[in-house]
Amino acid sequence: MFMNKAIVSLAVIVMVYFSSCQPKSGQTSNNEDQVIDSITAHTEDEKVITGVIEDASMNNFMLITEKGDTIFISTMDQEPSEVSGFELGDTVKVNYIEEEEEPGLNTIVTAKKVVIIGKENKTGK
Repeated sequence: MFMNKAIVSLAVIVMVYFSSCQPKSGQTSNNEDQVIDSITAHTEDEKVITGVIEDASMNNFMLITEKGDTIFISTMDQEPSEVSGFELGDTVKVNYIEEEEEPGLNTIVTAKKVVIIGKENKTGK
């Protein structure tokens, strides 16, 4: 009888030991999944907007929409062949996404593709 209690006690101790010594990789993976989900939740579907290029720099440009709204659009980290070639005054169609810089605070509009649909008339008049 004493031997059975000793074996059962030893088995319980071994089970508790192994369950407490398991690597926490499952928890870390779950946390990493939550972080990845959080990051991807910040990007939205691609949208399209049309307007006139009012100002431009190396990594962004200012677009005046058909409604008269002013939007600053980032071209940072994009393929230059997809988001360049326009000049001030050109009418363009922009495929873009919105990304949250700080959740709930700032949104960055990032161009994915810029297509020139009208050139500014530069007749010098």
